[in-house]
Amino acid sequence: MSRIATTILGALLLASLAAAPALAAQYPPGPGGVCPDSVSIYKVQNPAAACHPVLGDTVRGMGGIVTGIDGKPTGFAYYLQVTGGGAWTGIDLFIGGTAPTYVKGDSLVVTLGQVGDFGGETEVFAANGAFGNNLGLRYVSSGNTLPPFYVGTSSDLYELPSNPNAEQWECGLVRIVGPLRVARNSFTGGMGTSNSFLTVDNVVCPPGSLGPCDSVFVDGNTLTTYAPPAVGIIVMSVQGIYNQRSRGYRIQLRDGNDLEVATPPNVVDGYPVHDDTLRVTFDRTVTQASAENTANYTLASFGTVLSATLESSGTAVNLGISNGLVDGDNESVTVSGIVSAASGLAMTSPQTRSFINGVMPITLIQAPDPAFLGACEDRSKFAGTGGSTGSRLTFRGICVGALSGSLYYLEEAAATPRSGLTCYAPMGPLSVGRQYMWVGRVQEYYGETEASDNMYLRDEGPVTMPDPVVQTVAVLKDSTCDATQTLTTGEEYEGMLVKLSYVKAVQEGGPGAGFDVAGPNPAFVDTMHINNRGSATYTFDPDSMMVMDITGILRWDFGRFVISPRGNSDFVTHGLNVGVPQTLPSKVAFTLYPNPARTVRMNFALPKAADVELAVYDLSGRHIATVDRGFFAAGAYTREWNGLDAGGKAAGSGVYFVRLRVGTEAYNLRAVRLQ
Repeated sequence: MSRIATTILGALLLASLAAAPALAAQYPPGPGGVCPDSVSIYKVQNPAAACHPVLGDTVRGMGGIVTGIDGKPTGFAYYLQVTGGGAWTGIDLFIGGTAPTYVKGDSLVVTLGQVGDFGGETEVFAANGAFGNNLGLRYVSSGNTLPPFYVGTSSDLYELPSNPNAEQWECGLVRIVGPLRVARNSFTGGMGTSNSFLTVDNVVCPPGSLGPCDSVFVDGNTLTTYAPPAVGIIVMSVQGIYNQRSRGYRIQLRDGNDLEVATPPNVVDGYPVHDDTLRVTFDRTVTQASAENTANYTLASFGTVLSATLESSGTAVNLGISNGLVDGDNESVTVSGIVSAASGLAMTSPQTRSFINGVMPITLIQAPDPAFLGACEDRSKFAGTGGSTGSRLTFRGICVGALSGSLYYLEEAAATPRSGLTCYAPMGPLSVGRQYMWVGRVQEYYGETEASDNMYLRDEGPVTMPDPVVQTVAVLKDSTCDATQTLTTGEEYEGMLVKLSYVKAVQEGGPGAGFDVAGPNPAFVDTMHINNRGSATYTFDPDSMMVMDITGILRWDFGRFVISPRGNSDFVTHGLNVGVPQTLPSKVAFTLYPNPARTVRMNFALPKAADVELAVYDLSGRHIATVDRGFFAAGAYTREWNGLDAGGKAAGSGVYFVRLRVGTEAYNLRAVRLQ
């Protein structure tokens, strides 16, 4: 889902507090200080309990075990339940736009939250508002045994909101033992939720029964993605987290293992995790013999499946493949014959999952689709139509920034143009300085290329951070139409870590506010906006006319390029109205002239002595040639590239990137070489 959906969800939650008391109480100690003990889930959920907080009250000290996780970016949440289980012991913890960090079995305590209601379900969210991302949570321990299930029947867990027995089990673990029959599913319509179905007791209400039958709503869409069984299928048992919405009560599946049904397994997903390895996932545990039989898998490219290895979870298989395709080609895997470990039934019809081949470089994802350049639209060919998402794809990058609203930025180590990408709502939080593999889709979010719908995330450990690319305001703010792809504009650095040197604040906005800068020194002609993506990102408060260096993420922000610093350390101040010595350049200068040309001439100037490397790369970020490398004194220099690669062969005509690395900073320009 998009950020718009999450915002709407937050607005609905805020609206739900309309009936809250004007002066909310704090628990403990409660009104009049008569509830000094820590509040509990039981007290929050049970209206008959002593010291019962109501909507809008703040609560502290409520603890329990994580029993389930809403990991989809429509509004992340944890479900928490008291260790011993029982009535009134489960609660929904809404964490807004912050991706979940805890797992099932973790013990947590709410240090500060607020009681609310969403769709009839009691929940606790951040005390500063329903859409706040800072619900106070304290981690206690991991690996705890989950609370026991309440074992009920269709008669006491039926879906109607008038069910007098249901409320006490809200947000807790429940189970119904069948046989149950699937009476309706979302494929037949009328459910209001994808991947959902209704069951009835097959003994009380056998096929053809004319009497009233209590139906149980099973939701396979909120906490997981589980395709509903066909109408008429017999379910031996169903379990999960009991939940309430405006339609009524439902059981939320956490994964396919929460449903015991006499049906074969289904393929959930398929995608690359290496250039020669695919990962195929199933909705339940499968047998090792069937999962590791390579004859059960075929590729659309007619490539070869060389090996199949079942992961320890029993729900995912890694396929070693050889298909002769290159990164970015379309591919699909078809699966058949896989056997359910629980029911012993094998898939009766093949299932296919499509994806983009290979673990792609970000530069390939960010490269403009030639079909749209004529209309001056710079968009990825892997994005869907309009603002929709495209096919599954895999890439990796280094996290160079984390901003509020679940926005992260991954970048390739070389820091060549178009090597950064905005990533929205990952399955878990990303840490700056670590490399990640991301499986998801790409969309154009109001003109900004963005990875979303994260399906698989792998932390590949700490790595060396890419250096910020030093550029001018004139280049980074430039959104000029570049249909021929011969200009260097802000599009080359979208989603990347960039740096402005010796720019001047031209307005004051207060601590943490956005402001405009002009630069570079000494002309201070071009201006662009410095944007604080959330009040917690930075509190820096510049004086007007202050000269500074600013590092941050270059973002396309609804019609313009802006820079979003990641914190106060991204600002380095030089003072007010600072001048620079005129005997040496005030900053690193880098130009290409003539351009286009047969021989590319590179001109650069250094304000002080530094280690320098001058190199040429192709559009995919592959190194072509090193023009010069060494320790240079302050001053101006010219070097030329004759078009030969590192092996002495002609690189040919076309567009290349020239990178000047000075110390820990990198500068990139586009060069067009003619034959």
